[in-house]
Amino acid sequence: MGVKEPRCDWPARVEYCVRPDAVAAQVAQWRGAPGLRVDEFRQYGGRQVYALTFGRGARRLFVSRPHAHEPAGTAACMELARALMGEYASCGEWRAWALERFTLTLVPDANPGGSARAPVEFWDGTQIANEQFFLWMFGESGEEPGARFPRVDAWHSSEVVTPALIGIAYEQLDDTLYVEPNRDYRSTFFRSFFALDEKFGYDVWLDLHQTEFERSDRNAAVFLPTCQDELALPWQTQHRSLGEAIMARWRQLDARPLQGLHVPYRSDDVQRRYLDQVWHPISERLVHLVTEVQNNNPSTPIAEQVQLQIEAVQTTLKWMAANTG
Repeated sequence: MGVKEPRCDWPARVEYCVRPDAVAAQVAQWRGAPGLRVDEFRQYGGRQVYALTFGRGARRLFVSRPHAHEPAGTAACMELARALMGEYASCGEWRAWALERFTLTLVPDANPGGSARAPVEFWDGTQIANEQFFLWMFGESGEEPGARFPRVDAWHSSEVVTPALIGIAYEQLDDTLYVEPNRDYRSTFFRSFFALDEKFGYDVWLDLHQTEFERSDRNAAVFLPTCQDELALPWQTQHRSLGEAIMARWRQLDARPLQGLHVPYRSDDVQRRYLDQVWHPISERLVHLVTEVQNNNPSTPIAEQVQLQIEAVQTTLKWMAANTG
C-alpha cells in the first residue's frame, strides 16, 4: 500500500474492552481529549450508548455494532479508538492519515443493556453450544421449554406468554416494549445514527455483525442491502465495490469468506420485509454494508474475530479515500 494510505498493525492483546462497564470506564478516561467528540444516548434501562467521533475530514464514515450477542464489533471499535487516541505508537502514520481525511464515528455497542446480560464476554464456541447460544440470542419461549422465541422486529411483553429467557439481542424501550435494534427506528441504535447523520452527513455506514456459519467451512461474509436489486445502478455498483474490497482483504489474511457478495433473506419474505422497511431509505442515499464474522466457533478464535472486523474498517477507509469526497 502506498505512503498516502498507511496501515495500522494492531498489537496482540490478551484482553479486549467489551463489557458495557469497561467501555463506559474507558470513554470516561478519554472524555475531553483533543480531537474526540463523545455523544451519549440513554437507553430505557439507564445505560449509555456512546458515539465516538474522530477527525474533521470530508469523507464521513459511521461504524456500529447493533447486536448484544456479537461482541467482536465492540472490541474492534475500541481498538480503533485506541489507535485514533494515539495509544499505539505503531499506528502513528495511519492515525495522522485517518484524522486528516475522515470524520469517523464509532458506536462500539448500540445495546449495552443487552450486552450486560450476556453470560460470557466473548462467544468462542468452547463454553456454550449453539442451540443454547441461540436461546441467549433471541430468547426462550414461555410456552414451550427449550424452544426459541420467534424473531420479530418488535414485541410487547404484555401481549405474549412471558419468555423463559428474554433474548439479549432485543433492546427494551419501555415497561413492555422490546425491539431488535437494527430493525426499528425507535432503537437507540437508529437514534444515535439519525442524530449524528443530521450533523455530519455520512457517506458510508459499516455495520459490524457476527453469525455462526454452522455446518460451513466459511468464517466471514459481506452482506449487501436486502434492497440491493432495487437501488439505482450507481448505488448498486458502489455497494459491490466496497464489499469486494473487504472480501479481498480478508482473503489476504487467510480468512474463509463466502464466495461472492450476498443479499440476505432473498427466500424469506418476512425477514426481508422487516429489513427493507428501515434500510431501503438509507441504502439509496449512502453505502451501507454488513460484515459477518464467525461467532461461537473455536475455528475462529477471538483475536481473529476482532482482527477481521478491524480490517473491514481499515479497508473501508482506503476505499473511501479512492471513491468518495
